[in-house]
Amino acid sequence: MPAMPAPFPPVHPVPRPLPAPIADEPPRMTARTLEGLEWVLARELEAIGATDLRIGRRTIEFSTPPGKEKETLYRAVLESRTAIRVLEPLGRFRVESPESLYAAMEQVDWREQLKVSDTLRVDAAIHDTFLNHSLYAAQIVKDAVVDQLRTPSGRRPSVELRGATLRLALHLVGDTATIFRDAAGKSLHQRGWRTGEVDAPLSEVLAAGILAITGWTPGEPLLDPMCGSGTFVVEAATIAAGMAPGLWRARRKGHGFFRFRDCDRDLADRLVAELEARVITPPGSFQASDLDPKAVEATALCAESAGVSAALTIEQKHFEQAVPAGGSGLIVTNPPYGERLALPRAGALFRRIGDWLVRAGGGWHAAILAPDTPVAGYLGLRPTHRVYLPNGPIACRLLEVEIRQRPHLPPETERPPAPAAHAFDAPDALDALDALDAPLPPLSAPPAGRPAGPPRSGTRPVEDQIGDFRRRLAKRFKHLSKWARRIGTDAFRIYDRDIPEVPLVIDWYAGWLHAAEYERPHDRTEIEHEVWLDRMIEAAAAELGVPHDRTFLKIRRRQREGGQYEKVDGREALLQVREGGLSFEVNLSDYLDTGLFLDHRVTRGMVRDEAAGKRMLNLFSYTGSFSVYAAAGGATDTVSVDLSNTYLDWTRTNLAVNGFKDAGRHRIVRDDARAFLEHRARRGEPPFDLVVVDPPTFSRSARSEMPWDVEHDHAELLALVARNLTPGGTVYFSTNFRRFHLAEATLAADFSFREITNRTIPEDFRNERIHRAWRMVRQ
Repeated sequence: MPAMPAPFPPVHPVPRPLPAPIADEPPRMTARTLEGLEWVLARELEAIGATDLRIGRRTIEFSTPPGKEKETLYRAVLESRTAIRVLEPLGRFRVESPESLYAAMEQVDWREQLKVSDTLRVDAAIHDTFLNHSLYAAQIVKDAVVDQLRTPSGRRPSVELRGATLRLALHLVGDTATIFRDAAGKSLHQRGWRTGEVDAPLSEVLAAGILAITGWTPGEPLLDPMCGSGTFVVEAATIAAGMAPGLWRARRKGHGFFRFRDCDRDLADRLVAELEARVITPPGSFQASDLDPKAVEATALCAESAGVSAALTIEQKHFEQAVPAGGSGLIVTNPPYGERLALPRAGALFRRIGDWLVRAGGGWHAAILAPDTPVAGYLGLRPTHRVYLPNGPIACRLLEVEIRQRPHLPPETERPPAPAAHAFDAPDALDALDALDAPLPPLSAPPAGRPAGPPRSGTRPVEDQIGDFRRRLAKRFKHLSKWARRIGTDAFRIYDRDIPEVPLVIDWYAGWLHAAEYERPHDRTEIEHEVWLDRMIEAAAAELGVPHDRTFLKIRRRQREGGQYEKVDGREALLQVREGGLSFEVNLSDYLDTGLFLDHRVTRGMVRDEAAGKRMLNLFSYTGSFSVYAAAGGATDTVSVDLSNTYLDWTRTNLAVNGFKDAGRHRIVRDDARAFLEHRARRGEPPFDLVVVDPPTFSRSARSEMPWDVEHDHAELLALVARNLTPGGTVYFSTNFRRFHLAEATLAADFSFREITNRTIPEDFRNERIHRAWRMVRQ
């Protein structure tokens, strides 16, 4: 097969920062852009007539033909797709102190720039100079401007951070100060057509730069299978239509130069009319799709606002269902990562993208914006180029991939749509579940290179597992959602390793999903397993109608000491759920556990039923749910003891949201449980009537002198509890350690007790070994 021509243009070297300015050298116009797009911007500036370009990191200085200064400036603002700001110099000065900077700014005739009734904004960038704070430098410039314009009555221009009449930029490097006015007014990435909201939208400037880097040209088919708010396809369609990026704002006179006192109105109007005359019907095809209906809606709104909706095909579908239209073209996308998807799941996603490209994109070339981490390597395809392009604060690379035609692979046909989503609160959602006993279409195609038949080791095909998994979820959810309404909770377990091949736990939290995998042997490679896991979580979300950004996955490994309390994320996915007429805050993202142990729902109810008029102690209190239940049951006071400040703050929150704000009645104590009990016993403090002891299996903390092992230490702890308990007082003790043996002979001296495990396992838990529980009474 003959080699395909190189699909991508060569990559230019990364420019160095420009040298420091010289005070005696006249300043020049300056354009700013994003890192990695400097050469793209340089080509744009040359196309509008800029000359003598000096290209630096994120910055380009340029000159204009004689007599064309304003036209070149206006065109740079109106026609450049990758400029963020275009700055016109007003003066350059040698300065050596704050006082000399103030005096230099006074040399500019600000009456030519501003009226007293106008507004002002000053930005400053400083480097290697006598000032060490940019805000102070900006303040000096602002003072010089307004002092010059102040009237005898005291009126002066006011400062406005958004929408100021004049926006100034000070560059102070060493002893050289350059003052510019911003001809854009606000960042040029704000084209004027964006509407709707999605998480982490891609900058229009970055999208335009990526299209230029790939060498895409109008008329070439383009597909974005994870379109988000549609930035790539809308930007490409406007390029194909000949719509200048500044045209929308120019129609509203929204650029900074329109507000300049010396604005050449006739020239500006002529340029805008010229740009309007260039607009044509965009050639080529533009396909956009996304699984998120909000993203599809946002794309449609943006396309309508930009005036290119007729040229776009926008669909709600999984990216693996997308089929490129035509024999060749560009697939360009910005997959979820960072804010939109935690990196462990991003690895599985990138492998699935690579498999889909091989299967569906033969003859096309692809450009994928990926995080600059090992995750990008999971794509499984060798990039032609890896161009460094930061996406905001996230270090990224643009992976340019040539996808060769593979005749031996059968053509992929578009799959039927997934069943309608089911929402917990939708009135007809439960009735719709009756129809789900019928065979389900597969959510996505099998990985590339893997035959449709059974995988190795004789396990069933993944599609069969997904079908069984979804049917089981539908059946359980139909039953349990009705049961949950009856008992007054919106947090419950849907699936608990029901199918041995799918050893997952799926919990429902008021329309959000929290999933956990229990590690076990399997015959998949690491990345194959991550892909399998991602597809299962995706199937659960699709079956239950939960958006992907409301699904969270945790991996449960053999527990290390204290491991269940370590932070595993930092997204703070916080929400409140209800249970038994009470509200509890849960965190679905940051820890292995969410803050509410659903398996203790029944036990919490027992504590509430027994709490009236009693003094209650909650040891190893975690987030204080037992304390909240006891307070709701009429306990005279509660004491919650834990070593973690995080969980004690969480306890305060849970008490407060339920109206228990009296810190005197509901005390929170940071202490080791054993030390707390020993101290109370020595001081002879009043005993408690009701105690809850739900300790971890293992724990080792720098704040505790002794490690904790529930098997070894529970008898000693309960003996201390007995010393702090009234005769006839009650202890609820539980543990989730499966090999636990209660020290009955030792405890018989202080307690009568009986195991109540069977009574405390909720209906939504199939695993009857989730915990063991005892009710103990002080003799």
